[in-house]
Amino acid sequence: MTSDLKFVNAALYYKELEHQKKAWDYLQSNVDIKVLREFTDLYRSETETLQNTSELISKSDLAYIWDCSESLIDDFEIQEMNQCLHRFEINTKSRMTHFLSQTAHESGGGKWKEELSDGMYLRGRADLGHGMHEGEVWKGAGYIQLTGKYNYQRFADWIGDPDVMKGSSYVAANYPFTSAGFWWMDNNMNELCDTNPSVYAVTLRVNGGTNGLRDREYYFARCLKVIQ
Repeated sequence: MTSDLKFVNAALYYKELEHQKKAWDYLQSNVDIKVLREFTDLYRSETETLQNTSELISKSDLAYIWDCSESLIDDFEIQEMNQCLHRFEINTKSRMTHFLSQTAHESGGGKWKEELSDGMYLRGRADLGHGMHEGEVWKGAGYIQLTGKYNYQRFADWIGDPDVMKGSSYVAANYPFTSAGFWWMDNNMNELCDTNPSVYAVTLRVNGGTNGLRDREYYFARCLKVIQ
């Protein structure tokens, strides 16, 4: 009977045999990533969870990168940033320096978590899932601006938080780095960073051009001072 089939039994008798490895690989490849992530979070001990969210970048580090006072940075932001770095495996020197320099430029050194425009230009953008009289609620938010109903829904489904669909203010307040990390993962940026690319090459992927290249290079140089 299917009710007798328990995953815990498979775990108990796991001996790293080749056929067992193939079975686990098959299961992993056929389980939704959201389920796998929630299972992993539940399975970890408290100690393992704390280790997984250890501080890769401190508040003083981020203040130096952003060229601002530490008093302007909330503790929540440091926690959310480090969770983002762990979650999306932005954990090597190249990955962190490029991610943090690009997000620094896009946010004006942490000043903007939300698009300054009213977003009215997004009304009727069918390519983003907008009807004729909607769109502005899903204007750019986060440090690499998540934009459009379609992309908000993808992020909401991935993170498992339907409130993301409330719009830009919610994402800006709760997921400024995580939404950027989602874009980073979605666009295979870690793989690019592992080739030791120039700021120019990374900017082309992030921006689609070279807008603000000198400013991005400025933040990249500051990142190199604190990320070893």
